[in-house]
Amino acid sequence: MKKLLLLLVIMGSVGICPLAAGGQAEEASVGLEPMTLQVGVLKGPSGFGVIGMMEDTSPLGQGVSAEYQVVPSPVEMIARLTTGELQAGLLPLNTAAKLYTQAGGYPLAAVPGLGSLYILSRDPEIQSWKDLEGRTVYAIGKGATPDYLLRYYLKAHGVDTAAVAVDFSIPAAQLAQMAAAGKADTLLLTQPFVALVQNQSADMKVRLDFQETWKTLQGTEKAYPITAFVVDPVWAAERPEAYKVLLERYRSSLSWVLAHPDEAAGLIEKHGILAAGPARLAIPDCGLAFITAPEARAEVTAYLKVLLESDPVSVGGSLPDEGFFLVP
Repeated sequence: MKKLLLLLVIMGSVGICPLAAGGQAEEASVGLEPMTLQVGVLKGPSGFGVIGMMEDTSPLGQGVSAEYQVVPSPVEMIARLTTGELQAGLLPLNTAAKLYTQAGGYPLAAVPGLGSLYILSRDPEIQSWKDLEGRTVYAIGKGATPDYLLRYYLKAHGVDTAAVAVDFSIPAAQLAQMAAAGKADTLLLTQPFVALVQNQSADMKVRLDFQETWKTLQGTEKAYPITAFVVDPVWAAERPEAYKVLLERYRSSLSWVLAHPDEAAGLIEKHGILAAGPARLAIPDCGLAFITAPEARAEVTAYLKVLLESDPVSVGGSLPDEGFFLVP
């Protein structure tokens, strides 16, 4: 019955070297068999921070080694978590919350990615959210974070959302081509597409920053969390030392990627997560950050509240309970 519920959630949820540090934990706990933790890594920027871990083959301790599977989409990630093929993985934060709330999915271990959304335009008159009135914005992410936050920001700045025409029909890569050809003047995009557009069209400038607007409206120093690293809570409870090492390695891996973007970009391409060129452009500004679930509780709750008010279905109809925040 639980698997059936999880599969139903899948259908409605989607519609992120001298490498990682972290010592080995103590040897395998008494009564526990050696095992290999299977970790899912999403294609695209949300998977960048895992590269160091993928290169580090040393054990986590407590009889645990780790292997990494590159997964093409959140839907596929949920399917592999559901069947037990994966014991940990990356998901959009609202998808992770919905899965947990509706079907007892895996709880949040950490937030490894913050937002990286921007309004780009060649029109210098766009200086505020109010300036979008009467304009057409070509955007990604209908029924997802870009859609929800755009509406939230417009309303917060006294703009009637009906006064802004938003076209979600064109894929991000095609929007970049349209911008370069002068066929699209104002875009809502995320990294690495922001960098690609600016690389091709020097007159396309960042006019509005979703992250800075969030900080202002929420009175916080952090951008909104967008990526969730979820972990099987039974495994984490049975092998707590290995779980702590896993988180330590993730933190170190992500820090290494930010400090060594050229080397990291090559590894990102090697593992099939994204081509090296776009990855190198995106790494500095794609929101890579590592915050454990307890540390991220306030930011996660604030973000999910905004989505709940915009579209309750997006988070499963209610906010997740305290069990969603897995304590190391």
